[in-house]
Amino acid sequence: MIRRPLQLANARDSFPPASPPDLTAARLDIAAAIEGVRRAHGEVGLFVRALAAGFAEDADAAADRERALDLVAIAAWRSGALALRTDALTRLERIEAAVERRAAAATLGIGIELLEAFLRRQCTDRFWWPGRADERGYVLATGGFRGVGGAWIRPPDRVVRLADAGAFAFLVAGEWWRLDADVWGARLTVSVEPEAAASGPAASDPAASAPAADGVSVVIGPDTHLAWVHVRDAA
Repeated sequence: MIRRPLQLANARDSFPPASPPDLTAARLDIAAAIEGVRRAHGEVGLFVRALAAGFAEDADAAADRERALDLVAIAAWRSGALALRTDALTRLERIEAAVERRAAAATLGIGIELLEAFLRRQCTDRFWWPGRADERGYVLATGGFRGVGGAWIRPPDRVVRLADAGAFAFLVAGEWWRLDADVWGARLTVSVEPEAAASGPAASDPAASAPAADGVSVVIGPDTHLAWVHVRDAA
């Protein structure tokens, strides 16, 4: 049974073990890149493995600053650094050379034959990846019981979808928590102090977005501290 937060696209991490690549020839500081990923709430180990997978497909990129920056940005996003999502997608869209596309796909951990479909789907569905159907539409679990390393002391009472893309609010034990997420990463933070919510949930409800027809929902229940982001694909 899954009891802790989990990004299902990472559940079967196929990136081999790797050491940080040497990017001095590209005039890049890999230590600074790793620290930037850490500050952006990415998983450093995953960043290093994804980046190494990309350079394994395009070794010459280690001496080409722009190509190296492309792979660094893509690997950072792949590691869960949500702030790099837009930059990584912009870079992916402009890559044309076959070897660079293979490196980009390797950095994402998907086959080159799926790269075009991935980019197309990400334009309208930030939670899509090739294995989602195998998970019956489930994308990630968030929250979890604080006693086993999660965030919450009891199951969430309510969930509200926010206007920002990939954003949700959860009412848990009188506190509002905010989730920002996409297929690769999720960040959960307290968005309202307990004192501000003490006057009752209605007084501090976050502004909900208008209903969307994209199939995205959040599954919560009284018997679990986890909340699941689920996407129902059109038939």
